[in-house]
Amino acid sequence: MSEHALRPLFAPQSVVVLTGVNPQHPAVTAILQSLAVAARPLTVTLAGPRPSMATETPLVTHVDHLSELTDSPDLAILVGDLAAPAPQLIEQCASAGIKFVLMVAACNTPEAELAAATKRYGVRMLGPNSFGICRPSARFFAWLGHTQPLTGRLALMSQSGTIASGLVDWATWQGIGFSQVVAFGLSLDNSMPSQVLDYLASDYNSQSLLMYLKSVGNPTRFLSSLRAAGRTKPVAVVAEHSLGTDERILDAALNRTGAVRGKRLNDLIAAASVMTNARRVYDGSLLIIGNGAGPGEMAVERARELNVPLLQPEGRLKQELSDIIGEDGTVDRITMVWASSAAGRYVELADEALRHKSCGAVLLMLSPTALLDLGSLYDGIVSLQRKQKKLVMVCLIGGGNMVTVRKQITAAGIPTFRTPESAIEGFQFLVQFQRNQRLAKQSPESGAVRLQIDVENARAIIQAHLDQGLSELHFSGLTEILELFNICVAPGVEKGSDIKTPLHVRMFRDPVFGPIIGLAFGGSEQWHRESEAIALPPLNTVLIKDLIQQILPDAESYLLENLLLGLSTLVCEIPELHSIDLADLRVGQDSIHGGDISARLVACPNLRRYEHLAIQPYPRHWVSEFRTRNGNLVAVRPVRPEDAPIMADFVRGLSKEARYYRFMANIVELTPRMLARFTHIDYDREMALVAVVEDDGIAREIGAARYSDNFDGHSCEFSIVLADEYQGQGLAAYLMRRLFCIAADKGFPVMEGTVLANNRHMIDFCRKLGFSIRRDADDAGMVIAAVVLSPQFIEQVKVKLDAGAAM
Repeated sequence: MSEHALRPLFAPQSVVVLTGVNPQHPAVTAILQSLAVAARPLTVTLAGPRPSMATETPLVTHVDHLSELTDSPDLAILVGDLAAPAPQLIEQCASAGIKFVLMVAACNTPEAELAAATKRYGVRMLGPNSFGICRPSARFFAWLGHTQPLTGRLALMSQSGTIASGLVDWATWQGIGFSQVVAFGLSLDNSMPSQVLDYLASDYNSQSLLMYLKSVGNPTRFLSSLRAAGRTKPVAVVAEHSLGTDERILDAALNRTGAVRGKRLNDLIAAASVMTNARRVYDGSLLIIGNGAGPGEMAVERARELNVPLLQPEGRLKQELSDIIGEDGTVDRITMVWASSAAGRYVELADEALRHKSCGAVLLMLSPTALLDLGSLYDGIVSLQRKQKKLVMVCLIGGGNMVTVRKQITAAGIPTFRTPESAIEGFQFLVQFQRNQRLAKQSPESGAVRLQIDVENARAIIQAHLDQGLSELHFSGLTEILELFNICVAPGVEKGSDIKTPLHVRMFRDPVFGPIIGLAFGGSEQWHRESEAIALPPLNTVLIKDLIQQILPDAESYLLENLLLGLSTLVCEIPELHSIDLADLRVGQDSIHGGDISARLVACPNLRRYEHLAIQPYPRHWVSEFRTRNGNLVAVRPVRPEDAPIMADFVRGLSKEARYYRFMANIVELTPRMLARFTHIDYDREMALVAVVEDDGIAREIGAARYSDNFDGHSCEFSIVLADEYQGQGLAAYLMRRLFCIAADKGFPVMEGTVLANNRHMIDFCRKLGFSIRRDADDAGMVIAAVVLSPQFIEQVKVKLDAGAAM
């Protein structure tokens, strides 16, 4: 894989600072002070008047002379009072070969004009009004924050500079470090948040991610990139209430990515405390052990607000804990030991509780007393953490020595908090994260192909209604469409109902995330949006059960599940359906009856399939079959998460040479993280086709071809690998041609890939498929294979696919 398109922005090797008309501007001073701690090999050059503090920094006297630099800097930083209009400075940077600009300065140029300039000159910009960026491990700091962040594994992406600065300052006090800090400012390019997410998702040093959002840009791309990040690392998001969508919808959207949403800044702080250290939460409830009733009651109250179940020991566990405490405390929803007890007693209680299945985690919550030996407490907690696998959390209330011990315990890899409320919030984050990870692993399809639904006929029926000037339909006008999608609702009222309360099912359009499916109690007059369960299509059985459980925790109804599945398919395939209400639904044993059904239609010309959805379905329409030259039948389909085992076996079984040519590294097998990366894909931003054969009823992968978005605005990068025994059978050409068609359908003008210069077989293969070959200017050992996916080229590809052509 080539380097990420945003690498020069976030990990530059060379920087030029445009000092503006006032080199003594406070922002100029702050940026130069930050850059002064940079480690080699970063080089810093100034353009403009020299500030008094930067006497040893190389100077270009004027921005017009940037092109005189021997090598083009990776990044230009615009700061202070600009020396010229921003579009002119962007043009000058582009003329000097600089493709990335960090604009810390304010800008009076209208946003549209500034965006047009960046697009015209091919320059990517973070800002204006950006607070800056940091990469502590590289000692690269270019921001206006008061504190330079420590090196760590936590990435921070914030659309507010002051929020970022405050979080970094707090984290430094707590001893928590960062891999990357990105403080946006104004995003001229609505794809930038998604691309930053993609960069952080692929950044090995970033093991978890905190986000503060004001806007999401393109929702499909944003959710796609967030899902890419969330499938391999914990992600916590706090969003402004002015994001433009209902909070329930935002929660539902984020849940599908694996991320967890916080409502307050404190939620990010609580998440930061657990994300860098925490283990998974096992089955069982949380037990609180403390040395005082007051803090414990605060924790209990916060747990009640968040619906966090607390363990109340019973039976054998209660007796064992009571034996340890004796007369010095009580065993209840807060297991409390008098403040005069030794530190080891609290650890012993936690150790005993964690042995029981009913206890999934413990929270040790202690206030400072003259009798509490903090040194022995630290040793005991660390020893406890090492001897068992369940989650141990610590809340040490107070300052002074408590701050020192909190830092030590955090450094030992144990989540540590300073208030009871934040400890409960941190635990809730982990519980929600694990639930959302389960939802994020779902890759539901539309269902139309599998169910053989005639989508073209359905859209023709809808279009006929629109041509007649009808924008609203009721039961009689919707019956034919509903039946096509297996949505069976009979008129009238069912007397015997499995679910006693009438239900209201609807689809409506959110201005940010598009089609939304809602399920609520009540008839057409009684239902309330506040109690409505929300989900984003496409849905499958797992997601539908989760939706139903939100309002009907103990309900089981195949009929209701089937109706929601049909509605999801309808929503996915018919973008002209703007909204639909199925009111007063009565779910019986054999049928569903509805009292009022209506829909609103809008014209949607020139939309690509599924373009109206924020979450892309599993693209079953790209499933195909290919018969090799020697007669073997091969299934070719988009990869699914459950393909991880056969992919692991496939890579393990490749020849050493084939693995090296594919991964450009001497790997033996894929790591769990790599497997997740290659199988949990988002079909909006990438595609992976796997070739599978059946051996005695067991699926075996024999090849794979994939592309991923380069995030450069026009190209995607491809790769392909085949089992040795299936080479020369025409399968590789078939996989690549299918990949061409999918990439073109997604709107990519160019497909390219990096190939080792000594891989003559691959280079010849690419040439025969229509790729041009050029030397990689940055690496003499590589060549770049590129092909333009023009309409004419794709038509030729389709002809060869239809003819079953093999090379």
